[in-house]
Amino acid sequence: MHDYVGGLADIADRRVRFIGDAATRIAEDYLRILRFFRFHAAYGHGGLPDAAGLHACIMARAGLDTLSRERVRMEMLKLMLARHAVPALAVMAETGLIEMVLGGVPLLASLSNLIKLEASLSLPPDPARRLAALGVLVTEDAERLRERLRLANAESERLISMGNVWWRIVAGLSEQASRTLLYRLGPDGYLDRVLLAWSRAPEGVADPQWRALATLPSRWSVPQFPLKAADFMARGVEKGPRLGAAMRAAEQAWIEAGFPLDRDTLARIADEAVARDR
Repeated sequence: MHDYVGGLADIADRRVRFIGDAATRIAEDYLRILRFFRFHAAYGHGGLPDAAGLHACIMARAGLDTLSRERVRMEMLKLMLARHAVPALAVMAETGLIEMVLGGVPLLASLSNLIKLEASLSLPPDPARRLAALGVLVTEDAERLRERLRLANAESERLISMGNVWWRIVAGLSEQASRTLLYRLGPDGYLDRVLLAWSRAPEGVADPQWRALATLPSRWSVPQFPLKAADFMARGVEKGPRLGAAMRAAEQAWIEAGFPLDRDTLARIADEAVARDR
């Protein structure tokens, strides 16, 4: 075996380096700046990257603006899944590289906590959820990331949903309030927003109240609103805006009543919604 570039020693030391002159390699394709950090996060030892490679990335960082947003998106989502993503991103933040990609200040503590929560709850790593933890504080951040990274529609919608008033979710959220949120968002959207809020809460990974919130979808199945348009039309409500208003009022009353399914309660809710609209 002929090791022309010292690769065996690099493997032993878990060191990621450019082959040959780092500046030349980067000038051939500026995406290699992001790949340098991704490979370091995935295969490196978790410490500082190779000094020569890091210096070359810093000097060539303006080249990131020439890359297509689709290619940057692919690299960033892959980086989110790397074993040492947080320390690699920390170096990128210190050198001004991550701000050029995201267009904002990275929330490294939130990302670090979210990764711990995924492990604690035995959840598979989720790149979109991790991206939200890193870069979404309000919904405007999600919209900015959609443009900067050319996110897919489903990814963009998830980030916007996660950023929507996540701070209203707290450890002491009532069972009724958490069930209402689960009903409105669905199991996946609910888990996304709860985990984002938990990653920024003062309580730790082992907090029982947060764990109860996060595991609610496994303990309570979201019911379907049992009243249909026919139930209101049978009470004299004609098709049109009035029917929609009556159904919305009834659904809200049904939620506030704790999602009852018995016929008497449902009939009363429908009657009151129709009477309120007259």
